[in-house]
This record gives sequence, C-alpha cells and structure tokens, in this order.
Amino acid sequence: MPHIDWRKLYEAAMLEMNPDKLAICIGAAEQALAQQESSPDVTRLERRKLADARSMLNSLSRIASEGKREHMTQRYFAAKL
Repeated sequence: MPHIDWRKLYEAAMLEMNPDKLAICIGAAEQALAQQESSPDVTRLERRKLADARSMLNSLSRIASEGKREHMTQRYFAAKL
C-alpha cells in the first residue's frame, strides 16, 4: 500500500469550504490517519499529533453536520411561509 501523507489530507479537510466536498475530505483524512496509526514505527510524538488531528476532524465533522441540519431546517420553514 503506498504511503499517504496524512498531513496534506488533514489540511485539505480543515480548509475545505464546499460543504458537499467536506465529508469526502474528512473521510480521506481519517483513512490516512488510520493507516499511519497502524504503522509500527510511529513515535509517541507522532501518535499525539495523530490523536489531535483525529479530534479536530471529529469536531469539524460535527460542526458541519450541525450546520447542514440548521440549513435544512431554515429551508423547510422558509418553504412553509
């Protein structure tokens, strides 16, 4: 399996502005994180960085989901008016 630079995918997810692409970017970054975590030569510092990145991606995913849900609710009520 080729090495994937998790940092680049993580950065791309953190900077993605298109809500339709965000979930895909987050998923790709999470896969790359998991691949790196499974590597036997990961240092303690690297594991900490991976854990921090995973936490940020989880937060970003939650915020994106809440924003999408709020947007859909606003559209629903706007259509009712």
